[in-house]
Amino acid sequence: MCTTLKIMNIEIRKFKNCDVASFHQAVLEAAKHASGWLPWCNERYSLSEAEQWVRSSIEEWEVGNEYRFVIVESDSQEVVGSIAINNIIKAHKIGNLGYWVRGSCLNKGVCSSAAKLVIEYAFKNLNFSRIEIVVLESNVASIRVAEKIGATYEGTLKNKISLNGISLPARCYSVIPQEKKAF
Repeated sequence: MCTTLKIMNIEIRKFKNCDVASFHQAVLEAAKHASGWLPWCNERYSLSEAEQWVRSSIEEWEVGNEYRFVIVESDSQEVVGSIAINNIIKAHKIGNLGYWVRGSCLNKGVCSSAAKLVIEYAFKNLNFSRIEIVVLESNVASIRVAEKIGATYEGTLKNKISLNGISLPARCYSVIPQEKKAF
């Protein structure tokens, strides 16, 4: 687990088929704190759902629809969370950044470190011109990550995220190459 994880000990990479079991366990552990914002992330999340997620992550990456990364502890390669660029608008080179980690990795800098790595990858390797982070106002931990990486708060957008069938306002942050703080 992440009880002794240091910021320098994480890596991000594409999903592999061998990640299914570790990913499944990470989701189950994250359910305690993340299910309020990610309804799919719950204690009933099955191994077959994890298999499907890993398979679709590989497929979506290959066609360029989404770039889902697994966050792993460098030494053990244990899955500690996931981070993705999704809701891509190819014509404008814009993508949305979403992230979560297992409970034992909270408040250890894992999400902010992974976010920096993914943003750097998006600008250098995918030629993105803008990364957005859209967060429900009640999701304080994700807001802290956006602020910690130096994303610019652009405002609160009405009816931006639908959660459990209800449209809710969300805070919008952005990172662009010209304003990116030195990671």
